[in-house]
Amino acid sequence: GLKEVQDAIRAYQGDISRQLGLIVNAAAIEAVSDVKRAIQGPPKTGREYARGRDKIHRASAPGQAPATDTGTLVSSIYNEDRGEYSKAIGSRLDYAYYLEFGTFRIAPRPAWIPAVERTIPKMLKRVNAAIAKAKARAEKTTK
Repeated sequence: GLKEVQDAIRAYQGDISRQLGLIVNAAAIEAVSDVKRAIQGPPKTGREYARGRDKIHRASAPGQAPATDTGTLVSSIYNEDRGEYSKAIGSRLDYAYYLEFGTFRIAPRPAWIPAVERTIPKMLKRVNAAIAKAKARAEKTTK
Protein backbone atom coordinates (compact mmCIF):
# COMPACT_ATOMS: atom_id res chain seq x y z
CA GLY A 1 0.00 0.00 0.00
CA LEU A 2 2.04 3.04 0.73
CA LYS A 3 3.33 3.42 -2.85
CA GLU A 4 -0.20 3.10 -4.23
CA VAL A 5 -1.48 5.76 -1.83
CA GLN A 6 1.39 8.10 -2.76
CA ASP A 7 0.70 7.53 -6.46
CA ALA A 8 -2.99 8.25 -5.91
CA ILE A 9 -2.17 11.49 -4.06
CA ARG A 10 0.14 12.61 -6.89
CA ALA A 11 -2.52 11.76 -9.49
CA TYR A 12 -5.14 13.61 -7.41
CA GLN A 13 -2.92 16.71 -7.15
CA GLY A 14 -2.16 16.74 -10.88
CA ASP A 15 -5.81 16.21 -11.74
CA ILE A 16 -6.97 19.01 -9.44
CA SER A 17 -4.22 21.34 -10.66
CA ARG A 18 -5.23 20.92 -14.32
CA GLN A 19 -8.92 21.30 -13.54
CA LEU A 20 -8.44 24.42 -11.41
CA GLY A 21 -6.45 26.10 -14.18
CA LEU A 22 -9.25 25.39 -16.65
CA ILE A 23 -11.92 26.57 -14.22
CA VAL A 24 -10.15 29.86 -13.48
CA ASN A 25 -9.64 30.46 -17.19
CA ALA A 26 -13.31 29.75 -17.95
CA ALA A 27 -14.42 32.07 -15.15
CA ALA A 28 -12.28 34.92 -16.49
CA ILE A 29 -13.64 34.43 -20.01
CA GLU A 30 -17.20 34.41 -18.65
CA ALA A 31 -16.60 37.56 -16.61
CA VAL A 32 -15.13 39.41 -19.60
CA SER A 33 -18.08 38.36 -21.76
CA ASP A 34 -20.46 39.48 -19.03
CA VAL A 35 -18.80 42.92 -18.85
CA LYS A 36 -19.03 43.34 -22.61
CA ARG A 37 -22.70 42.29 -22.63
CA ALA A 38 -23.47 44.71 -19.81
CA ILE A 39 -21.84 47.61 -21.65
CA GLN A 40 -23.34 46.79 -25.05
CA GLY A 41 -26.51 45.32 -23.63
CA PRO A 42 -29.89 46.46 -22.53
CA PRO A 43 -30.98 49.92 -23.50
CA LYS A 44 -29.64 52.44 -21.04
CA THR A 45 -31.89 54.87 -19.24
CA GLY A 46 -29.61 57.86 -18.74
CA ARG A 47 -29.83 61.20 -20.47
CA GLU A 48 -29.60 61.68 -24.21
CA TYR A 49 -27.25 64.16 -25.79
CA ALA A 50 -25.88 65.00 -29.20
CA ARG A 51 -22.56 63.49 -30.24
CA GLY A 52 -21.35 65.42 -33.23
CA ARG A 53 -23.78 66.51 -35.90
CA ASP A 54 -25.64 63.32 -36.64
CA LYS A 55 -25.52 61.15 -33.58
CA ILE A 56 -27.58 61.03 -30.41
CA HIS A 57 -26.09 59.09 -27.53
CA ARG A 58 -28.05 57.74 -24.58
CA ALA A 59 -25.83 57.51 -21.53
CA SER A 60 -26.20 54.99 -18.75
CA ALA A 61 -27.94 56.00 -15.56
CA PRO A 62 -26.04 55.85 -12.27
CA GLY A 63 -25.68 52.22 -11.20
CA GLN A 64 -25.99 50.86 -14.74
CA ALA A 65 -23.01 49.57 -16.69
CA PRO A 66 -21.53 52.23 -18.96
CA ALA A 67 -23.33 52.78 -22.25
CA THR A 68 -21.33 51.97 -25.34
CA ASP A 69 -20.74 54.84 -27.73
CA THR A 70 -17.75 54.29 -29.99
CA GLY A 71 -16.89 50.75 -28.87
CA THR A 72 -13.50 51.83 -27.53
CA LEU A 73 -14.27 50.75 -23.96
CA VAL A 74 -15.44 47.28 -25.01
CA SER A 75 -12.44 46.76 -27.27
CA SER A 76 -10.09 47.73 -24.43
CA ILE A 77 -11.25 44.92 -22.13
CA TYR A 78 -8.64 42.28 -21.40
CA ASN A 79 -8.12 38.96 -19.64
CA GLU A 80 -4.52 38.22 -18.60
CA ASP A 81 -2.72 35.42 -16.77
CA ARG A 82 -1.35 36.47 -13.40
CA GLY A 83 -0.22 33.09 -12.17
CA GLU A 84 -1.12 29.43 -12.30
CA TYR A 85 -4.59 29.98 -10.84
CA SER A 86 -4.94 33.71 -11.23
CA LYS A 87 -6.37 35.94 -13.95
CA ALA A 88 -6.85 39.67 -14.23
CA ILE A 89 -9.67 41.26 -16.15
CA GLY A 90 -9.93 44.96 -16.79
CA SER A 91 -9.65 47.73 -19.31
CA ARG A 92 -6.58 49.38 -20.76
CA LEU A 93 -8.35 52.75 -20.59
CA ASP A 94 -7.85 54.98 -17.56
CA TYR A 95 -11.42 56.23 -17.64
CA ALA A 96 -12.79 52.70 -17.10
CA TYR A 97 -11.75 53.02 -13.45
CA TYR A 98 -13.71 56.26 -13.09
CA LEU A 99 -16.75 54.69 -14.72
CA GLU A 100 -16.61 51.67 -12.41
CA PHE A 101 -16.12 53.57 -9.16
CA GLY A 102 -17.33 57.07 -9.98
CA THR A 103 -15.79 60.45 -9.25
CA PHE A 104 -16.92 63.45 -7.28
CA ARG A 105 -18.94 64.46 -10.38
CA ILE A 106 -19.99 61.11 -11.83
CA ALA A 107 -21.87 58.33 -10.02
CA PRO A 108 -20.45 54.81 -10.49
CA ARG A 109 -21.35 52.81 -13.57
CA PRO A 110 -20.18 49.38 -12.39
CA ALA A 111 -19.62 46.59 -14.88
CA TRP A 112 -16.55 44.60 -13.74
CA ILE A 113 -17.40 44.00 -10.08
CA PRO A 114 -20.97 42.81 -10.80
CA ALA A 115 -19.65 40.52 -13.55
CA VAL A 116 -17.13 38.92 -11.19
CA GLU A 117 -19.76 38.61 -8.45
CA ARG A 118 -22.06 36.76 -10.88
CA THR A 119 -19.21 34.48 -11.99
CA ILE A 120 -17.95 33.42 -8.54
CA PRO A 121 -20.85 31.07 -7.60
CA LYS A 122 -20.54 29.23 -10.92
CA MET A 123 -16.80 28.96 -10.48
CA LEU A 124 -17.11 27.58 -6.94
CA LYS A 125 -19.66 25.03 -8.12
CA ARG A 126 -17.20 23.87 -10.80
CA VAL A 127 -14.35 23.70 -8.27
CA ASN A 128 -16.42 21.54 -5.92
CA ALA A 129 -17.42 19.25 -8.79
CA ALA A 130 -13.80 18.94 -9.97
CA ILE A 131 -12.64 18.07 -6.44
CA ALA A 132 -15.34 15.43 -6.10
CA LYS A 133 -14.46 13.87 -9.48
CA ALA A 134 -10.72 13.90 -8.76
CA LYS A 135 -11.33 12.37 -5.34
CA ALA A 136 -13.46 9.60 -6.86
CA ARG A 137 -10.78 8.87 -9.47
CA ALA A 138 -8.05 8.81 -6.79
CA GLU A 139 -10.12 6.45 -4.62
CA LYS A 140 -10.51 4.05 -7.56
CA THR A 141 -6.74 3.84 -7.96
CA THR A 142 -6.21 2.88 -4.29
CA LYS A 143 -8.74 0.02 -4.30
